[in-house]
Amino acid sequence: MERQREELNALYVALTRARHTLAISSIEPYRAAERSWWQRLADLATAVTSHALLEPLAPPVTAAANLFYIKELPLAPVDTAQAAIKNEASTALADAEDDVDSPTARLGKAMHRLLEWGEASSNNTAAVVREFELTPEQGTQAAAMAGRILQGEGAWAWDKAVVGWQGNEVELMHQGELLRLDRLVQRQDGAQAGHWWVLDYKSTHAPQQQPELVTQLRNYRAAVQAIYPDEVVRCAFLTPQGALIEILDGI
Repeated sequence: MERQREELNALYVALTRARHTLAISSIEPYRAAERSWWQRLADLATAVTSHALLEPLAPPVTAAANLFYIKELPLAPVDTAQAAIKNEASTALADAEDDVDSPTARLGKAMHRLLEWGEASSNNTAAVVREFELTPEQGTQAAAMAGRILQGEGAWAWDKAVVGWQGNEVELMHQGELLRLDRLVQRQDGAQAGHWWVLDYKSTHAPQQQPELVTQLRNYRAAVQAIYPDEVVRCAFLTPQGALIEILDGI
């Protein structure tokens, strides 16, 4: 209850201070909370046609000579966004089981969340136990899996001295498909300075032996390569054993 009150207070402040547009960003929740502040806010939203969204806004009249105005991109039509989400959900590959609510799947999601936060601390572990409804033993297991990745062969991907740019849960549209990359980093050290790495977390022992997972990872790399055609883009699996398994062309 205390956390909900804090969130509502923060939302109230944001709503009263927003001069034109309020953008709300969050990680994707594992389960929808009934009557959450977001659901209550969404009930008050008014549908806007895509034609109206494309109409340019007239700048306010002002006598000041040193003001400038930031152009606003039109919002994506709701139907298009929902279709992209459904497409992603239908093509996503599970790490272990098809049942997304199975103990194994929830354990994998908890590991992903800890890696997204970049730290398998006791506080973070307690948070994923609550979020994914794990037992304390499962929370310890998820923390151990994430910890081995964070301290394993791919530990450099969280090293500020090595990484010049980093992003978690990076969404890209490639060939009409919405892709979500677990982690994307650009190195700034030594001979690999400027190299991009697409990193995919897998709770399985040998994901490189599963053709569908290899194909998926190569698609991720192709999406980044399309953005940076003149730069080196590499990709690899990170496993709970602490291994970094790079996927090369033709392998």
